[in-house]
Amino acid sequence: MPEPLPDAAARLAALEREAAHQEHLSAGDGRAWVGERDGEHPVVIVGAGQAGLVLARGLRRRGIDDVIVLDSAPVDATGPWTTYARMHTLRTPKDIAWPTWGVPAASPRAWFEAVYGAAAWEEIAFFPTVAWQGFLQWYRTVAGIDVVGSTTVTAITPTDAEGPLRLHLTGADGSWVLLARHVVLATGIEGAGGRHVPALLDALPAERVHHTHDAIDFPALAGKRIGILGAGTGAFDNAATALEHGAASVDVHMRRPAMPQVSPYRWMEFAGLIENYGAFSDAQKWTFNVHLSAVDQPATQNAIWRAHAFDGFRFLTSSPWRSVEWDGTDIVVTTPHGIHRYDVVIAATGIVADLSRRPELSAVAADAAIWSDHLAPAQIAENPGLAAFPYLDDDFGLISRSAPEGSALSRIHMFNHGARISQGMLSHQIPGLVGGATALAAALSRRLFTRDAGALMAEYLAYDVPVGVHVGRRPVPVDAPA
Repeated sequence: MPEPLPDAAARLAALEREAAHQEHLSAGDGRAWVGERDGEHPVVIVGAGQAGLVLARGLRRRGIDDVIVLDSAPVDATGPWTTYARMHTLRTPKDIAWPTWGVPAASPRAWFEAVYGAAAWEEIAFFPTVAWQGFLQWYRTVAGIDVVGSTTVTAITPTDAEGPLRLHLTGADGSWVLLARHVVLATGIEGAGGRHVPALLDALPAERVHHTHDAIDFPALAGKRIGILGAGTGAFDNAATALEHGAASVDVHMRRPAMPQVSPYRWMEFAGLIENYGAFSDAQKWTFNVHLSAVDQPATQNAIWRAHAFDGFRFLTSSPWRSVEWDGTDIVVTTPHGIHRYDVVIAATGIVADLSRRPELSAVAADAAIWSDHLAPAQIAENPGLAAFPYLDDDFGLISRSAPEGSALSRIHMFNHGARISQGMLSHQIPGLVGGATALAAALSRRLFTRDAGALMAEYLAYDVPVGVHVGRRPVPVDAPA
């Protein structure tokens, strides 16, 4: 991790001035054309990580100023970067396209070079995680986005097909209801379900089982023997974090015979796919995602090296867990390699799609279409887990099973991992925001304009503000020379 330059504060101040200048250069007349109506806000964004912040800025650049941004975390701790994202660097290469909305000074690279210098930028391959969190906090401030933190959405309830969506909220000041025309769930990788912990771990004492997304007390693992099920990047980062806090040993178990060597994600990071994934047919989208799950991707090199730096680390391939038991003292894991004994196990087993697990969607989950509704039984059998993902419209909106052509569910937009199949794995992630956020901002603007078209037409027809045209010769200024 590079050190900030001695004059980083002054350089950032200059960058902020340049960002403000660029914004004025590309803002047009900056007219706000849609706002609160009868207590109903045009857009409420749930989630103030990079996806929520970028979308909020994009909407404001389109003249939609009345955007409410909520997050369950405190304002300075939104996103996963201070919790379960235990990697030292992002997994995405540094040179990704960023939706600047006409203000390139508000880009990750511009911020990094202001703080750490151009030479430091050339030396890194991946953005340091701590720096990324710093960039997002700066981006929020420069963009003027006020986030309502420590506020949880407990439910979203439609009133009727055309009426407002009711967001039931709880926070430090109690409970209240917020009305919205559109709700965007920018809630990350767990936004369409939750953490997947295999059933074979159910019989273990709860305090001895963790998921990589949990708030794990790593100092308490000092001297412990730890087994990790799963071998993605998160497995290696959690293994290294445990060993850095004094764990006696950590074994990472992989079901596959070897670490994958090909990352389809690197192929996916080009403008054609990012901007046009939605043009695939349903059959193509399904094939794309079944293949992606089958091929997977390797853990990042830095995460692997970080874990392997410890003598107490082992990486075991062809090592599925056949059984797991608690004998009163140890967790006994049986694999093809034999019997392993652990004090604690960590499930690095990702997430599961299940809308009913999301409190904010509990009132609508049963009526929301999922991919299995649109697949043949043979296709579902290829990957039942993928078949449980929500089936979304072109605007990231949920689709009602009971009223697919006219439901308030279409105004609940899944700008999170739930969009994986319908709008693309990268649509809400860092490398794909330039496509996903741009498309969603345009869609929300279009739908709000369509709703208000009658009122806007009436405003246009009634517009009678003179522009001050004078017929005749140009007036001579009174102080002009004779």
